[in-house]
Amino acid sequence: MIDLLTQQRAYTINSRSRHIRVIIAALACLSTITGQTIGTQAELAQNYVTLVAAVHVHSTASTGTLSLDAIATRAEQLGIDAVLLTENLSLRYEYGLYPLESFIRVSRSFHSLMDYGVNRYLNDVVEAQARHPRVILIPGLEVAPYYYWSGSLPSGDLTMHDAQRNLLVFGLTNAEQIETLPAAGNIASYSYGPQTLIVLLPMLLAAPALRVWRTKSDVVGSAHACISRKKRIAGFGLATIAGFLTINAWPIGEPPFDPYDTTLRYTPYQAFIDSVTQSGGSTLWSMTEARDFHQLELGPLGTTTIKTDPHPDALMLTTGYMGFGGLYQEARHITQPNDIWDQLLKLYVSGQRKDRPAMVGEIAFHSSDHASKELDQVLTIFRVRERSQAGILNAIRQGRAYAVERYKKEFRLTLDDFHAAAGDGSQRVGPGETLLITRDSPISLHVSVSTTDNQGHPVTVRLIKSGEVMAHTTGVTPLRYDVLDPHGSSGTGETYRLEVSGGQTGELLTNPIYLVPNGQGVVG
Repeated sequence: MIDLLTQQRAYTINSRSRHIRVIIAALACLSTITGQTIGTQAELAQNYVTLVAAVHVHSTASTGTLSLDAIATRAEQLGIDAVLLTENLSLRYEYGLYPLESFIRVSRSFHSLMDYGVNRYLNDVVEAQARHPRVILIPGLEVAPYYYWSGSLPSGDLTMHDAQRNLLVFGLTNAEQIETLPAAGNIASYSYGPQTLIVLLPMLLAAPALRVWRTKSDVVGSAHACISRKKRIAGFGLATIAGFLTINAWPIGEPPFDPYDTTLRYTPYQAFIDSVTQSGGSTLWSMTEARDFHQLELGPLGTTTIKTDPHPDALMLTTGYMGFGGLYQEARHITQPNDIWDQLLKLYVSGQRKDRPAMVGEIAFHSSDHASKELDQVLTIFRVRERSQAGILNAIRQGRAYAVERYKKEFRLTLDDFHAAAGDGSQRVGPGETLLITRDSPISLHVSVSTTDNQGHPVTVRLIKSGEVMAHTTGVTPLRYDVLDPHGSSGTGETYRLEVSGGQTGELLTNPIYLVPNGQGVVG
């Protein structure tokens, strides 16, 4: 029934084959998030380090086909500085027949950290890191906290929902914290209550089974032997049924959320995000516009559907996460002007949401053989204060990053400069940073884009201010583009972000620069 669950969402993404050689130019952004002025490019180089990263990577610890050593070696060959691993925490699914879901059910598990071992995985990362010091290996998870069923087998419309509604988790390095995260299939997070006793009811069959087995007959002779044999067969049958139902009911605990409750919406996901945060970790919503859809024909029982619909509303309906995947190899719209991302940014700068909605690129890498993907096909370029896991996670939270996807193996886009400056230009900031200005102060914005092959390629550049395209241009790389915003802020917080695209040239997307009037308080 659940065979098609082996086809994980990441395995359904078909895309052009690309191979990227990484050459990154330093971003020319000149202040920290607090608005501190940094006056020169030399000072910038001392404060930030540029790291090229592949985000959302699987190894043989879960659904990938490459070992950690093979991934690290490939990253070194491609000039990747950091790999953010996202091993599947649990891939265990079950369905039970109503009203005996706890006893008459089928379950299926696929390779994940539940059988590989969380502690083993964390130790493997430490050991691989020691063997490959040039690449930062960050242990992370991919988790679908909840799935649910609708319809039924008898009615022929059984449907499994949201098995691929995933969150990425980073910053947890304690196996016990990971093993108790409230997620579907994570048995250590199951609870025990009245339902547990119901699950143990089949064991009550053992008593009559033993009684039938041991009851003596008053009949003698051959009739006695026949009756004894029948009783033993009946007793054995009852014991077998009791054993089967009890074993089939394993695990006997109750999952964090009922997989037959169709009304929970984002409650399980918010609970999961909160749990990760309380344990000191951070979450990212993964590929919220990706779609997963399969159908399994079951003859007279009808068709069983396994699907995960696009769920961009997750970004609005949950809080506490540190960001989301905004650039990956499927059709997307939430990063378009005035769509969900810009709406979130407006809520953030106005103080209505406390979480900065940062964006990263996701590669969803399992192997080079899968969908002709290469490890560096989608990259996230971070500006970090220190070359470490902590430095990278801080850069994600603040949004000191841009994402880029290459369309051809020979080259990719690179962002040489994107900064905003006020007044005489002494204060200059880049993506993820805040510029403090006076009301209606003019702001100059500076963009420089090129490609890694140093050749001319057509591009379109759009500068987006608070959800509206304020300026755009087309040209050929290398391209410089300077724009003056005569009014800056009218008294409220604003954002500037950059989008670069162009036919077969590729796609590039930055996190925003934040603009805050003096007296309003620094965002962040």
